Amino acid sequence: CTSNTFKSPFYTSIMRAVCSAAFLLVCFIWATNAQAQNSSNQGNSINHIESTQNSRQQQPQKGSILDEPIRFNTKAKDSCSMVISGQTNFTKLRVSCKSKGKSYRCDFLGKPNLCKAYSNNPRHYFTQVMWDMKKLHNACQGPRVYKPHMCRSASDEVQMVFHASWPKISIPKPSQASPQQKQQQQIKSSITPTKPPSSKQQPKPQQPAKPVKPAITKTVPPRKPVKTITARPTVADESQATKMAEEYCWESVQGICAYFISWFQN
Repeated sequence: CTSNTFKSPFYTSIMRAVCSAAFLLVCFIWATNAQAQNSSNQGNSINHIESTQNSRQQQPQKGSILDEPIRFNTKAKDSCSMVISGQTNFTKLRVSCKSKGKSYRCDFLGKPNLCKAYSNNPRHYFTQVMWDMKKLHNACQGPRVYKPHMCRSASDEVQMVFHASWPKISIPKPSQASPQQKQQQQIKSSITPTKPPSSKQQPKPQQPAKPVKPAITKTVPPRKPVKTITARPTVADESQATKMAEEYCWESVQGICAYFISWFQN
């Protein structure tokens, strides 16, 4: 900015001020351009990230058979979704549900690709499964095997079989009753009142018997007392009495003794 032609100190000071102002202006312009370029780069990167996220959401998941998951609500108003993915030899069905802040899910495995109707319309196959799950209160606590109507004539390999669930569902096994429980059941059965007989078995009410007329009893007059007659001693008794009188009594009183002896014998 300085020149050798002009040696005046005033002129040189003016030229230095102009040069410094021009330098500051260039620096300002460069800074504003750099800031604008950075903001544009940031905006482009944000747009690129958003576009990649949208493309990922639009694209099906890796190995997913259906473009969009099948969504439904259970009988208990649980919001669920079905995602179908293909593995090496099996097709995997994952059912994920949410209910009042809680979530659960379960997996099913099968080979529905062996069914010709499934190959023509895979979504309709799982839509029929969805209609069965929609009738349940808990989508993971229903049947352990699903075989849609469209593949009813195919082999059992095309059905979807329960594989696992989170949280795990425990199925109680039937246990034999202990002897104490059997005794309690017997006591309860003995205490329970018996059912009244049905109307068919109830006996017909008996008609009241006709009153029987009382028999008329005739009054019988009292009989007269019969006089008791003392039997006299027989001949055999008198012979024995006389013999005893002859043996034990004097001759003068033998007749009287015989009479009393015969009397006492009778």
